[in-house]
Amino acid sequence: MIQTYLAQFPTVIQFLGWLILIIGGLLVVFLLFSIILAPLMWFYNRITDKNNSNVISQSDFLIGELTEKIAGPSMGEVMEIGSQTARSVYPARLYREEDRSNNMLLPVGTKVIIVEVDQKGIALVVESKHFIE
Repeated sequence: MIQTYLAQFPTVIQFLGWLILIIGGLLVVFLLFSIILAPLMWFYNRITDKNNSNVISQSDFLIGELTEKIAGPSMGEVMEIGSQTARSVYPARLYREEDRSNNMLLPVGTKVIIVEVDQKGIALVVESKHFIE
């Protein structure tokens, strides 16, 4: 049916018609495989995701060192150094509201305790005055 329809056109148009049909067929097959296999791929990724080793639990207290200063309500950056193996860097903000309102300054290199990690992944820190190395 398609062949007889395309036969009435010049050779160039026939070639373009077949090319469009082949590319369209491949696209349909690709979309079908994507729709069928997408749930399986999601399930496989959920089972095999091993990237949980560098994520801080919200209830853990960790030792960190500032790699960017924090001044009052501004954001800085803290590198977690308490695990002795891998180093993780997080955006950081002061934990106490009174420290933020008093514009407390923590310079680069200050040892801090990471009290909590909020929903956005920002580490909330307090200065550690009794750091033991």
